[in-house]
Parts: sequence; C-alpha cells; structure tokens
Amino acid sequence: MAEEKIVATEEVVEKKKAPAKKAAAAKKAPAKKAAKTTGKLTIKLTKSLIGRTEKQIATAKALGLKKAGDVTTQPDNAATNGKINRISHMVEVTKA
Repeated sequence: MAEEKIVATEEVVEKKKAPAKKAAAAKKAPAKKAAKTTGKLTIKLTKSLIGRTEKQIATAKALGLKKAGDVTTQPDNAATNGKINRISHMVEVTKA
C-alpha cells in the first residue's frame, strides 16, 4: 500500500508543471524617451531662508542658493523644475 501512495503523489506532481512561456510573442516595443531640453535657467533667491521648513531650505541648497540675493544657473530639466516648484514663492526664474 505504501508503494501505491508514492506512485499517486508522483502523478500529482507531474500534472502541476507550468506551461512553457512564449518568448518570441512577448517582446515589447522600446519606451520613448522624453524630449531633452538643453536650455539653462537663472535662479535668484529673493526671500530669506529664515523661518522656512527644512525641506525648503534643503531644496534651496540643492539649487546652490544659500542666502537672499544668491544667483545660480541650472539646467532646464524635470528635476530642476520640480525643485523650483517647491520654492517658487521664494525665487525668480529667467531663461539664461
């Protein structure tokens, strides 16, 4: 009887095998890259960092702005635009 149970469990294991994957049909088209802008932005810190949140101070320093009146030139890309949006009430931005 023990031999019959072993044979029965082997049959169950063989039935649970996963079907083969289709490699050729699953190819995806390459993702399109966003258009790069090569422009530069001139950013001027017009308001002081005193009394600002830690995130705002860190964002200003990441842009290279330490005190009111500092000016920096940064590339015009999504990362820079995100930083500017966080502290837009404290800076003036012009195209360089």
